[in-house]
Amino acid sequence: MKKHIVLLSLMAFISLPACATDVVEDYFDMAKNFYRAGDYSQSLEYANQILKTSPTHFGANYLNVILTQPVGSIDDLNLNKTINIRPTGLKTGVKESDEYNFKGEELYSKKDYLNAKTAFQTSIKYNIRNIYAYNNLGLTYWKLGKYSQAKKMFEKSYRINNSFVAPLNNSAQMLIENKEYKSAYQVLTKVLQNNKNDYCAYYLLGLLNKEQGKYQQAIKCFNQVTLLSPKFSLPYIQLADVYYLTKDYSWSNSTLDKYIAFNPKDDYAYFMLYRNYLAMKDYHVAKNYIVKAASINNCLDYRFCLAEIEKYLDNICGAVAVLKSINNPNSEVLNELGNCYVQLKDYDSALAVYNKAYEGEQSRPIYLYNVAKVYQKINDVTNYKKIIKDIELIVPDTDKDYIDLAYINSDLNNKKCAIDMINLGIKKYPLNIELYRVKLNIYSKFSDNEGILKTKREIDRILNK
Repeated sequence: MKKHIVLLSLMAFISLPACATDVVEDYFDMAKNFYRAGDYSQSLEYANQILKTSPTHFGANYLNVILTQPVGSIDDLNLNKTINIRPTGLKTGVKESDEYNFKGEELYSKKDYLNAKTAFQTSIKYNIRNIYAYNNLGLTYWKLGKYSQAKKMFEKSYRINNSFVAPLNNSAQMLIENKEYKSAYQVLTKVLQNNKNDYCAYYLLGLLNKEQGKYQQAIKCFNQVTLLSPKFSLPYIQLADVYYLTKDYSWSNSTLDKYIAFNPKDDYAYFMLYRNYLAMKDYHVAKNYIVKAASINNCLDYRFCLAEIEKYLDNICGAVAVLKSINNPNSEVLNELGNCYVQLKDYDSALAVYNKAYEGEQSRPIYLYNVAKVYQKINDVTNYKKIIKDIELIVPDTDKDYIDLAYINSDLNNKKCAIDMINLGIKKYPLNIELYRVKLNIYSKFSDNEGILKTKREIDRILNK
C-alpha cells in the first residue's frame, strides 16, 4: 500500500502542461500508466517519444531523469576550470623547433602529457628561445603536478619576450589553484603593467578576489572582462556565483541568462538557477531548473537536489520515490532516505537505512548519530545511550569525521568538546577553510562573541595567505 502512495504522490507533481498537443497528452498518460504499473521500461520509452518532439516537456523530462540511473557527480567545471592560455600553431621560424612544438600541442590536446613533455623539451633543444614551447612545457608540468618546474618554464618564456604575457597568466592561475594568493596578485599586476587591456588578467583577478571573499572587487574585475571581451562567457557564470554569494539573486539570474545564451547545454548553469530560486523560496521554478539540469547531466548530485526540492514542496513520498529510484545507493543516499522516513514517522525504515548507511563504504559518524536520534524519538533510552557511547569511542580520521563529531557535540550542547574536536581537525588540516567555518558556526550557536571574532580573524588569515 505504501508503495502505491509514494507513486501516486510522485505522479501528482509531473502533470501535463495545459498547452500540450493531444498526441503528447496521450503519450504522457501512457507513460504515467506504465509508471504506476511498475513497467518502467515502457514508461521510459513513451517519455522519450515525447521528448523527440517536445524536448522541454517537464513531465517527460522528469520521468526520463528518475527512470535512468544517475552517473557520476557535478564536475563544477565552469567555476573551477582553468583557462590554460596556450596559443597554438605559432611559429618561431626554426623549422625543427616549430614541428616538435606542434607535435607537443597535439599530444597535450590528447592528454598525453608525458610524451607532450618530451616533444616540448625537444623543441627547446632546437631553439632555446621558443617562448611558445616554454609556455607549453610549463602547462604540461602543471598537469603533471610538478609546480616548481612549471613555474620555471613560465618565467623563462616571459624573460625571453616580456610582451608575451600568456605564461604569466598561466602562472597566476597555478598560484591561485595552490592558494598562493599574494604571489598570484603580484604576477597579475605585472601582466596589467604590460597590457592594461588583458582580459585574462582581469578574469583571474576576479577569481582571486572571489576566493578571498572580496566580492565587490571581484564584480568589478569580471565586469571589466565582459567589456574587454564580450564573447568570453566565463565571467558571466562567475559573476552569477558572486551575486549568489552576496544574496543578490535577481542579478545572479539575469547574468546566468547571458551565460546560457552562449552555453545553452551547460547543466551547471541550470543548477545555479535552481540554487537561486531555492534561496528565493520559489520552489516550483527551482524544480523546473533542477529537472532541466538533470536532463542534460543525470548525475547523483542533481538527483539529490530533486529529492530535496520535493521535500521543500512537502512531497516527502515523492522524495522517497526519487531516492529509491537509485540502484545500489551509497551511504549519502541512504542517509537522506532515512531523513525522509523520519519525516514520514516511519521509524523502522529510518533505522534500517541509517544503519546501512553507517555500515557502508562512506561511513560517517553523523549516520550513527541519526540512529541515536531515532531511538530518542521513540523513547528507547537504552539504545539511545548505547549509540551515544559508541559515538564517543569513534577516532576521527577524515576532515568530515571531525566536522561530524564537532556538530554532534554541539547538538548535544557540549560546546567544549565541539570546539576541542574542530580544533583537532584544524591541527590536522590547517588550510581546510570549511573546518574554520564550522568552528564559527559553533561559536555563533553559543553566542560566544570572542570566539566568533577570533575565528573570523583566522579565516581572514587563511584567505589572505
